[in-house]
Amino acid sequence: MMKTKDEDKPLDVRLIHTEQHKGSSGKYIKSIIYGGLDGIVSVFVTVASLEGSNVSLGYIVILGLAKLIAGAISMGVGDWMSTRAEVTFARAEREREVWECDNFLEGEKDEMVELYVQKGLPEETAQRIVDILSSDKRVFVDVMMIEELGIMPDDEYQVPWKHGTVNFTSFMIFGIVPIAAYLIYVLIVEVSDVKPSGDVTFYVSIGISVLTMFLMGVVKAGFTGTSKIKSALITVLLGGLAGAVGFLTGWILYTVFGVEE
Repeated sequence: MMKTKDEDKPLDVRLIHTEQHKGSSGKYIKSIIYGGLDGIVSVFVTVASLEGSNVSLGYIVILGLAKLIAGAISMGVGDWMSTRAEVTFARAEREREVWECDNFLEGEKDEMVELYVQKGLPEETAQRIVDILSSDKRVFVDVMMIEELGIMPDDEYQVPWKHGTVNFTSFMIFGIVPIAAYLIYVLIVEVSDVKPSGDVTFYVSIGISVLTMFLMGVVKAGFTGTSKIKSALITVLLGGLAGAVGFLTGWILYTVFGVEE
């Protein structure tokens, strides 16, 4: 039987290749999920709060869109800055580990042996593993960054502006959902004599927001390998709870303290 191209490679190389392939396909998942969830939940809370305070639909559309755009910019910039900080930190730690390998190799080897012994390996086995790893400085530095610092080698090759852009886009796409019904309401009023009920508009907003949060929970579970139903229900529960608190806050301010438009 003829060997495939990958089968001719050493086992460790094939494993590394496989892991890199999986990682590259999901490196923006955090930005997509984080941005999307924050977008739909925060805008939904804004809409619910305004509904509770009994303001006009025009106010809801204006403030909802303002929250959508400002929130997306904030999240995008935040993701860009945090990713940039991670990259800077990872590169600085790599430089430090490389310097220590060049100047205090035996001390670094002793630290790794001690670490593996703490994990339960016999000292002789740990010493053999470290001797093999330290024969290649790049590999040894990668392993030390993972084992000692919890920094994956790919962390220093992230592109901050791409993460920020993905987060911004995800926030905008999912954040528009809670106010979509209101935008459609405004469009209907503008092009026809029909004037839908404002309460119906809010109920439609709740329905499509809950459905979207449910689907996002399912998608998130697909990437994390957890229960899809559990993930979806938790997402809907937390998002719904946040919306209920927002609505109640708006209602209290309007009813008790007389705060109105």
